[in-house]
Amino acid sequence: MSDMIRSCRGRGFTLVELLITVAIIGVLAAMLAPALAGAFREADRVVCASNLRQVGLALRAYLNDHDGWCFPLYDPPEPGDTGRNWYFGWEPNGSPARGEGHRILERSKAKLAPYLGDTEALACPAVPFRGPYKPKFQGRPWTYGINRHLSSHPSPAKGDVNGNGNAHFSRFTGRDASRTVVFADAAQVVTHLAPASPSRPMVECFPYIEPERPYVHFRHMGKANVLFADWHVEACEPAPGSFDSRLPEAKIGHLDPETYRYRPQDDG
Repeated sequence: MSDMIRSCRGRGFTLVELLITVAIIGVLAAMLAPALAGAFREADRVVCASNLRQVGLALRAYLNDHDGWCFPLYDPPEPGDTGRNWYFGWEPNGSPARGEGHRILERSKAKLAPYLGDTEALACPAVPFRGPYKPKFQGRPWTYGINRHLSSHPSPAKGDVNGNGNAHFSRFTGRDASRTVVFADAAQVVTHLAPASPSRPMVECFPYIEPERPYVHFRHMGKANVLFADWHVEACEPAPGSFDSRLPEAKIGHLDPETYRYRPQDDG
């Protein structure tokens, strides 16, 4: 018996046994790979939702400090300005000439930076998009878009919520607050800024969203994380047929206007 045990211990795998073992491991890996990939994608969505909740807390603090008024997309230009102060950071004059992906953005001057800290750390982990992605600024991008009816171009004066100016948040609360969009995963398809072109459409992050325009990025297994005016975050599906036809695989479309609101509560 002891001689048999020693014989078995001394005998290694045969080539056939080794090949069978490798084949079994390969089959198991192939079976597990989709589940693991799905788990990683779901983890990205959860982290992104947590980011948006932090953005919501920061926005509430900002609104409290500014008597309920939201910020515009960028500050009104003044004589002698040395740059443009977007709500997500300050860009010096001359930065656009550096080219896409090389533009400079000082994130410490973002409107929510005093409440969020490092806004670069809050980038959605599903970005850069796995595909023809084009960065705009150096570093990690700001990956969320604000409702343009809440925050838009600073002209005309504060208070115009019909596509321009910044609005008072009280107009976005009320009976439909749980369906009124504040921030969402955002991006757009671009063809007019190199290296993108009409024959080579690409994806870039975008700072705002608006009704029935393809700016919401459904990058989490076909859903987009959305922050609503009652401060909850929800994974939402796209409106049917809304994906930008120039690059439909990027899954950039819009929310169903019959289900979700962008405009103030007292507007149609």
